[in-house]
Amino acid sequence: MSTLLSTCSRWAGLVAAKTYLEVDPSINLTIIDADSTIGGVWGRDRIYPGLLCDSPVGFFEYSDLAMGPEIGLKDCDDLPAAKVYDYMHKYCKKFSLLERTRLNTTVTNITRDSESQEWKVEIRPSGETVTCDKLLVATGLASIPNWPDIPMDTFTGPVMHSRDIGKRHPELISEKVNRVTVLGGCKSALDAAMACSAAGKIVDWVIRAPGDGNGPGMMVQVRKGGKHAAAFTGRWKSFISPSVFSTAGFWYNFWHSGKNRFGFWLRSKMWEKMGRAPLGMEPYKTKSENMSKLLPEIDSSLWQTAAVNALHGNEGFLAKLHMGKDVHVHRASITSLTGSEAVLSNGTILPCDAAVLATGWKYSTSMFEPSLALTLGVPTQVEYEDPAEAKYWQALSLKAEHNLQERYPVLKTAPDFHKHELEHTPFRLYKHIIPHTYAAQRDRSLIFLGMLSNLQFTMYAEVSALWGISWMEGLLDDGAVPSSKDQIDYEIAEFNSWSAQRYLSRGRMRMIAGGEIQDIIDLLMQDLGLPVHRRKGWIREHFVPYRSLDYKGIVQDVLRKGVV
Repeated sequence: MSTLLSTCSRWAGLVAAKTYLEVDPSINLTIIDADSTIGGVWGRDRIYPGLLCDSPVGFFEYSDLAMGPEIGLKDCDDLPAAKVYDYMHKYCKKFSLLERTRLNTTVTNITRDSESQEWKVEIRPSGETVTCDKLLVATGLASIPNWPDIPMDTFTGPVMHSRDIGKRHPELISEKVNRVTVLGGCKSALDAAMACSAAGKIVDWVIRAPGDGNGPGMMVQVRKGGKHAAAFTGRWKSFISPSVFSTAGFWYNFWHSGKNRFGFWLRSKMWEKMGRAPLGMEPYKTKSENMSKLLPEIDSSLWQTAAVNALHGNEGFLAKLHMGKDVHVHRASITSLTGSEAVLSNGTILPCDAAVLATGWKYSTSMFEPSLALTLGVPTQVEYEDPAEAKYWQALSLKAEHNLQERYPVLKTAPDFHKHELEHTPFRLYKHIIPHTYAAQRDRSLIFLGMLSNLQFTMYAEVSALWGISWMEGLLDDGAVPSSKDQIDYEIAEFNSWSAQRYLSRGRMRMIAGGEIQDIIDLLMQDLGLPVHRRKGWIREHFVPYRSLDYKGIVQDVLRKGVV
């Protein structure tokens, strides 16, 4: 009987634990999570009144537990965050995951015994060391808050990262708080600003000056004519995206190769229209001083410097935003929080009773020592990387960049946007799952899940978990993972180079696949020996969005096949 330790009771970690128990019911499985409840970003302590999931009911669920009947909502209804937590809790109860989970338990260090090859996982507050022969790290990308370097020792009000709004919500809505400063330009900042505004607070929304950051995300209403935007997704989006995973065939030749002038021109116009169309709709249609400060810095949706900021109506907040009476937008940085004031880089001094820092996440994996992190291919500080190793990866990256631009001429036109020096090395995981050194060595003791930022997270979480576990259990044919270290490293460098060119500064910091995620899911399904196209009819296959239910039963399908 093997012992498996899974770090994190979040979406990817839970489906991975359930999948492993289905593949091997005898495994001794423990889930460790630092939070007080399961759910991660949807945990009970991290949600607050008014917070909604950007996906509707039916588009954010596990394949083997339909969400609607479990939470009493209809398909495509708006999905409150509290309902997501309820659903995840029911999922854990159904598949006996709660009793295997240790909450309020933090992993402080992970090492590997050189003789036994077992993993040693140090945890607190117990101070014990847990030993396992298989380790699954599913902490995801929203685990370690990124705290900006802002002097705040003398600030008299509460200061919190956006991840703690749920836990500290009473402090924000307290009568002692009249004016709140929110720092950040993406979805968590928008949510924080709306929550504070809904509580009757005056909001100062501070976003770094143009050219100094990724800029504000484009605000888009998720419902158009009563229909949710999720209904308009589908395989068709991957056709017009310059995807590193699709470099042959009719659609590639027509849209991307540059050999068909009309297709190349049409693709460009389509991306341009998709980027500019929202600017002719609300909230941008109504002109105001505040809204002029929230325009995205690049108006083509092909090049995304910041994630989309989804709106769910929010007419009251938008009215305040346009009037500039109780919601004020500032394009600057915060240089200090002092007393009851926020001091901005442009010299403005704002009255401030509380501050929310919606400044994103650190992508480092602090549970591993730097030397081990580099071996595994997970981010650590760049100063720890051997210069020769850094030079090796840089050469691979330059080669990949050249090859990608030959295949996709449009990548040569990518904006030179905010290319600051990175503090951490990039992820170097094969298929975004296996440590690059372990893939070549056929070491099946460790995988990472939930590390790829994408637009179909629930589907990807299930398929990638099954692929990773199939690798660990020897259910994948060896051909699914190259034996050549050179090939493995080049494929990783190629993806990272593509991510940086396609998603600019965001894609340099982490692994991203937006509309291209269906291509990745298809490749994983192909490796598993399972049908890739799972719909009847060309129209439904390409223009009706896939859902998790389309992948129901894939674990049993793999088990029936045995080794692929």
